[in-house]
Parts: sequence; structure tokens; C-alpha cells
Amino acid sequence: MTHLTQTEDKIEITETMSTGIRIFLFLMGLLPWLAPYEFFIKRQWSEFSFVMIFFVLISLGAIAVSLGFIGAAIFGMNQTTTFDLKHQTITHRYETAVNALRTKRYTFRDITKSEVREHDWDSGPRTYSLEIYFKDGHKILCGNFSSRPEAEDVQIKIC
Repeated sequence: MTHLTQTEDKIEITETMSTGIRIFLFLMGLLPWLAPYEFFIKRQWSEFSFVMIFFVLISLGAIAVSLGFIGAAIFGMNQTTTFDLKHQTITHRYETAVNALRTKRYTFRDITKSEVREHDWDSGPRTYSLEIYFKDGHKILCGNFSSRPEAEDVQIKIC
């Protein structure tokens, strides 16, 4: 969930993944393990056959899907990016379920490049985010704007 707070001298973009969504994704990641269980453990296949290759491929696909869901649950990021327009500073705070809260502070002069990134979704309207690169190599991708002008407005204020 993205939350944008904008005042005269501060813009704050907060993006969070709730604990409920993390648990849901983790549980969804466990479901694909039923395929390898049904094919190999429950049936107790012990000898090789050509049919077994088909079941191995299905099981590998299920495991790949499972790891995607579990990875999203564990490594999905919570972040807050604060643009202080008065002091021309950027504070980026971010954490995942396994990484502690980290904070990076920059000045507007530390920005090497910023651009509006467009996201085309199959199941919904386009969204836009702000991508900011810094001299030390750190990159921030923040915001979930519904229109390009809205994202460009934030970009203009910080550059």
C-alpha cells in the first residue's frame, strides 16, 4: 500500500506490505509443494521411468512458483522516502521481514539521475513511479502514481 503525504516543504512516500499479506503470500507459497509430495513421497517412486520425467518437470515448476511466493513474503520491502524541500535532503528508510530498518540520507546534489518509470499491468491501469539514482550507486524506486504528470510533479520539485 502506498501513501503520499505532501506539504509545502515536505513530500513523504510510504510503501508498506502488511503482515497479513506476508502471511498470505507465505501460505500460498506452501501450496505448490503438494505436487512434489503427491508425485514422489506419497507414491514412493523408487525406480526411473520416462513418465517420471514429466512429473519431475511439473514438480520443478511448482517449486519455482513456491519460491517466488515465499520470496515475496520474506523480501517484500517496507519503505519510506522523505523529500525535505526546505533543507533539500532525501531520507530513505527501508526494511524487509529479514533485514532490520536501514536509513540513508542524501542531499539533492547527490542525485545523479531521476526519471519517471512507467508500469504496464495486465490486470489494471498503468501506474508510474519515481526512480532516483545517487552518486554512491544506491537507487530508490518509490511511489505508485496513477498519472505521469503527478509523478513528474514530484520529480520537478526535487531536481
